[in-house]
Amino acid sequence: MDYYSILGVSNAASKTEIKTAYRERKEALAAKDESSAKNEAARTANRLEGAALNEAWNVLSDQSQRDRYDAEIASRDSEVIEGSAIELSASVGGEPLKISAKFAGQTPAPPNSPPPNVGGGPLSQRSRRARLALPVGVELADTRPRILAMVFDITVIILLVICTQIAGAKIISERYPVQKEANATAGEARTAAAEDLSAASKSLKAAEDKASKATGDEKASAQAEVDKREEAEKSAKKADQSAAEELKKTQEDLRGPTTAVLVASSILALLYLVPSTALTGRTLGKRMRGVKVLRSNGEPLTWWAAFSRYLLPVAIATATATALFYSPPGLLLALGSVLWWLWDPNRQGSHDRISKTIVVSAPVPRLSLGRR
Repeated sequence: MDYYSILGVSNAASKTEIKTAYRERKEALAAKDESSAKNEAARTANRLEGAALNEAWNVLSDQSQRDRYDAEIASRDSEVIEGSAIELSASVGGEPLKISAKFAGQTPAPPNSPPPNVGGGPLSQRSRRARLALPVGVELADTRPRILAMVFDITVIILLVICTQIAGAKIISERYPVQKEANATAGEARTAAAEDLSAASKSLKAAEDKASKATGDEKASAQAEVDKREEAEKSAKKADQSAAEELKKTQEDLRGPTTAVLVASSILALLYLVPSTALTGRTLGKRMRGVKVLRSNGEPLTWWAAFSRYLLPVAIATATATALFYSPPGLLLALGSVLWWLWDPNRQGSHDRISKTIVVSAPVPRLSLGRR
């Protein structure tokens, strides 16, 4: 398989040129796919072409894999033609004619054998993954409906989390009033200390600027003002550090109930995702967009497969939110594990690969009301 030819670039193309060619061919393929929506043979050919494009991009966009691929091609081109003879039989006047030719130390491949892999190691594994056999009639979901379904489900989960956080904050205020009040007071003190420190730093900077321009008798008084502002800044820094430590202490006092609220949010998210997926293969978002989750062999999901599919992203978001107090990296890591399917030949995210699942196109039949 010539990855450069697939993308339509030369073997000296830069990564930017390769990326541009890949995007252009993917867009052209998407347009072809839309125009051949009712032609199953054309759609199958488009899927194969898309898999080849993805494989070529995955190899050529990674410099180490590209170097191995180029080295393999160069090695093949430079090999001396030798080895086993291939005998071709013909008939001339009833007598068999044998023509022998020698090729690169390799015997001819048996009929219907798959094409050889180019390169070794990771490329061989990638090639095997690209040949995931789908059951007859099963077709991987298109990008647009799958992303729209995911956006809908994430929106529902965010609303569930917000409602849980509001209810949890109310419960914490009622059950831990002393700790909550101490945390609020410490937060206000930290804000005030930070503002005082900022003001002290600005005053010191202004005094230093004035001192640098002072001349004659003004220098002594200007330097005295700088010394005074430096002491004020040191005092403000000390107060800010003390306020930060007090705030951290009050946060630690509330970490237990706060973590419990976060875990409750995660459980609600799993309750939204897992049961409907285990029973029907669809969340509400997937049902609306006509996509469905199956096991990689085409069979319906089990409860364990549905649970393990969503456990990874929910666990990542929960763990990082607990450690970082609701910092965005948790959501980014969770989304990254899910969105990996955009670059995977089999359209599988990390959670799909762990649970051995695939997302397929499965439009929900529309109900038609007949006339009486």
